[in-house]
Amino acid sequence: MKSVTALCFVALVCSFGAAKAAPKTLPTVDFSTMTCQQFWNSTPAEDRGPFLFWLSGYFGHQKNSPILDPAHFTARTKALADYCAKQPNDTVLTAATKTFLD
Repeated sequence: MKSVTALCFVALVCSFGAAKAAPKTLPTVDFSTMTCQQFWNSTPAEDRGPFLFWLSGYFGHQKNSPILDPAHFTARTKALADYCAKQPNDTVLTAATKTFLD
């Protein structure tokens, strides 16, 4: 499971890096303290992918699931964005817990 998740993450990061000549370093974030508003306002749309992918893997691991379903991932990230729009002061981890777990 860990190797599959790591491989998918590397592939995702490489695909973002390939689109730009010089890939930039993304900041370290603590989803347990970062609010929804901070995340959506301070993270450019083109940089959100790796963070959202990490959240998907984090909650997939909690459910002991080795499956990555792109449609499910897209639906969950949209649900996260919708939740954060309504609750901007909740932490990203709180919002993700409510939207990524069934």
